[in-house]
Formats: sequence, structure tokens, C-alpha cells
Amino acid sequence: MTPGIALQVIQGLVVLAFAPLYAGVMARASAIVASKRGPSIWQPYRDLAKWLHKSTVISDQASFVFRGAPFVAFACYLTVAAIVPIITDQPLPLAFLGDLIGGAFVLSLASFAMSLAALDTASPLGGLGASRASWIGSLAEPALILVFFTVGAVSASDNPYLMNQAVAGSPYVIVLPTHLLGLVAFFMLVLVEGGRIPIDNPTGSIEISMIEETRVLEFSGREYALVKWASWMKLFVLSAILMNIFVVPWGLGDATSITGGLLAIPVLLGKLAVCALAIVIIDSSFAKLRFFRIAEFLGASFLLALVGIVTSYVIGA
Repeated sequence: MTPGIALQVIQGLVVLAFAPLYAGVMARASAIVASKRGPSIWQPYRDLAKWLHKSTVISDQASFVFRGAPFVAFACYLTVAAIVPIITDQPLPLAFLGDLIGGAFVLSLASFAMSLAALDTASPLGGLGASRASWIGSLAEPALILVFFTVGAVSASDNPYLMNQAVAGSPYVIVLPTHLLGLVAFFMLVLVEGGRIPIDNPTGSIEISMIEETRVLEFSGREYALVKWASWMKLFVLSAILMNIFVVPWGLGDATSITGGLLAIPVLLGKLAVCALAIVIIDSSFAKLRFFRIAEFLGASFLLALVGIVTSYVIGA
């Protein structure tokens, strides 16, 4: 096995293995900030083990769409993890599958599959969640693509590895208005895609106010385990993109050295700890927005990215 293939496998395993830990650390940190003891950071692993050992209950209204959606979403998020820099700063064998724009479309495919599954059961709450998530996605996806254009304007590429190398090779780029505006806009979208406050509350239990969790209420057992695991992977991958491309593009390994890739894992976890701290601070400092105010939040992200692109041309001129 060549080093590139080995690192590709290791990168996938890193996302699979540490995504639940990332969610567990944020849940514990949020509880501590709120002066509570909170669950163990290993609780997501216990939950996965419990769900995987439970049988599945499926509505008699459900079709193959409902049964296949968790696998499609899980595969989509694992595919995105294969084409972005997680532990190396050079392309791995599967990096040819797409660029960041293609990754955004793969994320949209996963969300589309989950919305179809929510509608497939004829559940009113599932339909409500699918409608809300689709509306938010219609505003978030254009902003996400525009954010990638801001980094592309700086690096002259839409390849995530070339973006990383361009920013890492020119440290002053990080302080340029274009990059800073894109960074803030992307962080706002990480909160949106991760279902965090001020857009959604991942720990909320009031069905009428939930968004993402409402779409998955009909899932149980192994399918629910896949759905939750996939959502944790999405937050992990988006946070890794934020840190490895926008904030701290250094510390990644070489695609020709397995040792370098392994040494990059603790560096990645350190970066994600910083990102988790920022997310926890947001969770603890703000209240959940009313639903009609979400458009303003996403509009602000879109405008920040747009101003970033315009600024790049003004500075270039």
C-alpha cells in the first residue's frame, strides 16, 4: 500500500473516529460554562453503541427512500472528508473527486436525501422539519459557495489543497480584508450547517422549535445511529476546513509521509479544540433566533462574502 492510499484511509478513519468525540467535547464544555456537570465526552460513543444494538421501527408509509437516506447522507459526508485537507496539505488519491464547490454540492445532496426521507413517512413534523431545512439550505448554500470564492480570489484556485498552500505560503494573506471577511462568513455558516445556536439548538426538546432534529424524529435504531454519526461528521469536517484553510493553515503532514500524517492528527485536534471553544462561547452567549430572523443571519453571511470578493478586486486593482 502506497503512503498516499494509507493516508487516505487514515484520514477517513480520523473523521469517523473523532467526530463523536468532537461533539462530546462541545456538549461537555457547554454544560460546564452553564455551571452544570454535563455528560461525559465519551457519551456519543456510548449512544452510538446503544443505537446500533437496537432494532429499527419503520413507518408503514415509508419507502426505500426513507431506508436509504441515512446511508446516502453518511456516504456524502465521508466523501467530503476525502477531498479536503484534514491531515495533509497535499492531494490524496481521492482528492480528484471534486473541489470545494463540488464538496458544497455533495453536502447539499446529503441534506436533500434527509429532507426526502422526512417527507417520505408522511409525518407532519417530518414535513415541517424538511420545509424549514430546505428553506435555510436555499439561503445557506449560495453563501457557502460565495465564501469559497473569497478564498479562491486570494489563492486563484478552487482546489482546497491549493487554497491551503496559498494561504500558508503567504501569512500576510490572513490579515487581508478579503480573507477576514470570508473567515467570518464561513464561521457563521458552520454554525448554520452544524445546527448550532443562534440558528438551531442541538439539545432542544421542543419539537415545534427544532429544525434538524425534526427531520430525523422517525428514525430509530441503526438508521438513527448513522444519521447522528453523519451529522457529527459534517460538523467535524466543516470545522476542519475552517481551521485548516481559513484560520491556521499550518501543521498538516506531507502526502508522501505516513509519519507526518499521523503527527498532524494531534495538531488537528488542537485546532478543533479552539474552534469548539469559539462555538461553545457563541452557544452560551446568544439566544436562538426566531425563525423569521434566520434569513437576516444568512443574508449577513452572504453579504460579508460578497464584500470580500469585491474587496479583492479593489485591492488587486
